[in-house]
Amino acid sequence: MRVRRTGLMLLIMLMASMFALSACSNSNENGANSISSDNATGQTGNQTNSQSNTNEQDQSGQSGEAAASDPLGKYDPPIEVSTVRAVNQTFKYDPGKSLDNNIWTDIFKNQYGITVKNDWVVDASQYDQKLNIAIASGQIPDFLLVNREQMMRLYESDQLEDLSDILKTYGSDYMKELLNQDQGTALNAATFDGKLVGIPQLPVNGGVSSGEMIYLRYDWLQKLNLPEPKTIDDVVKIATAFAKDDPDGNDKNDTNGLGVNKDLFSQHGSLKGFFNGFNAYPQIWVKEDSGKLVYGSIQPEMKTALEKLHAMYADGVIDQEFAVKDWNKIKEEVGSGKVGLAYGTVADGGYIEKVNKDNDPNADWRVYPIASLDGSSANPQLNDTANQFYIVRKGAEHPEAVVKLGNIYLQHYYLTNYAPDPNPFINREGIFPAKYVPVIIDPMSVNLDAFRQVQDALAKGDGSQLGFPANVHYDRLTKYAAGDQSMWFSNMVFGELGSFSVIDYYDKNGMGVYNQYQKAATPTMSDKQSSLEKLELETYTKIIMGQSPISEFDNFVKQWKKLGGDKITEEVNADAS
Repeated sequence: MRVRRTGLMLLIMLMASMFALSACSNSNENGANSISSDNATGQTGNQTNSQSNTNEQDQSGQSGEAAASDPLGKYDPPIEVSTVRAVNQTFKYDPGKSLDNNIWTDIFKNQYGITVKNDWVVDASQYDQKLNIAIASGQIPDFLLVNREQMMRLYESDQLEDLSDILKTYGSDYMKELLNQDQGTALNAATFDGKLVGIPQLPVNGGVSSGEMIYLRYDWLQKLNLPEPKTIDDVVKIATAFAKDDPDGNDKNDTNGLGVNKDLFSQHGSLKGFFNGFNAYPQIWVKEDSGKLVYGSIQPEMKTALEKLHAMYADGVIDQEFAVKDWNKIKEEVGSGKVGLAYGTVADGGYIEKVNKDNDPNADWRVYPIASLDGSSANPQLNDTANQFYIVRKGAEHPEAVVKLGNIYLQHYYLTNYAPDPNPFINREGIFPAKYVPVIIDPMSVNLDAFRQVQDALAKGDGSQLGFPANVHYDRLTKYAAGDQSMWFSNMVFGELGSFSVIDYYDKNGMGVYNQYQKAATPTMSDKQSSLEKLELETYTKIIMGQSPISEFDNFVKQWKKLGGDKITEEVNADAS
């Protein structure tokens, strides 16, 4: 099977708040973006904190119609648009401020002539329920954030505005560039019958930054004189030695080889990256040479990988009790020095080393790209680049406003150069004004760009031109190089051999496999997917543990097809055509 090449949860949210990058750019005279490739990756321009005032002054000289058609033009007379919002306990405000009255609402109103009215605001746990009622009754605001299924329902009931020409006309160059970071995968997910009906909400650390990598105790590797992992056989050899050759030197048989959690495909101790090394892609749809979409979890490459995992389990290389341990337990075992090899994501880098170094300051962790069968580059499986979309109610007076609000967010949060002053929209003392924005579209490569800036500055020995947060990590890495071990986190994530070095390798080599089906769940998928995934997880776990023979994989494939898989495959290919 050949797949096409393209290209977390609390920890990812934490990294987004800590590392969200304020890139820098020049503006043209009317305030619209004119972004070069260097600007988009955060190269320092000559903007200053007077950027906002300059925008306001320049816009005032335009006619109302001309300014409004500008991606960052001011409406004159002002307009009002409505939306609905979900909040949670992390939404905190300065005294006297609220979701309806804050730094962003002032910018929208005073600099751009836009008032955003919240028709209702509910806790995030109640959002979908209230929204589904609103959709059923046809009472939706001018624009709002929805998931794939809600977007599909709204489209099928003819309630959505076609945003195809609106994005072309009103989207800033930077927004358009970001929306194509994944080769248009997310935009395609929001396109029905040739009409773009949603603007994807892109995630920080999305796209190539979601690829898994190998984390291992390098000090153990050196002690046991083992090769660095380039092939699956290397991974097995290292895992076997870590389980059997007393890598911690305590004369006890108390270490595990390959860390695995019971959920198999998520968080630290995932097996997704291991399967990818076999050219197997669980729980996503991949394209055959014929062009047909097939479900990755039932392809023969999965069987080969499962057979290898069973052999490792039978040899005592995988924890015999992995099936009852979630990823938090793996974290505990990493911290206590019982696990020195596991697959994980870029977000794992900091906490893994911290929990271990708290107990063992001499622990030395390294990260590596996922290994393949023959030592060639292995394509990591990538997360969907968007699961939520901003849609516009059909007939809304100003359908372009949602795009312009996105432009404004990008301009003020990312493109304005606040150095050396801190970005006023970042997290400070628990208050995170960026959360207040009703339209958030982030560069998926924001942290990768920061890594590259830091490495470039370190090579030059000059970090004076770096903006936030690259300047922070430059400072931390220089302290780490001088012997300050408390700077472990920045070194593990942004250091020359840190987790983003692997993402940088993936990106520069155009690596990564996306789910080739990006539409809303099909009817049968909605009805059967959860039970089929449960069957999949149970079957894989039993095969790995030897409770079922490897031949059970073939029975699983037959069951999967019979219990709804064939119908889902038919529906998926019909939707994708």
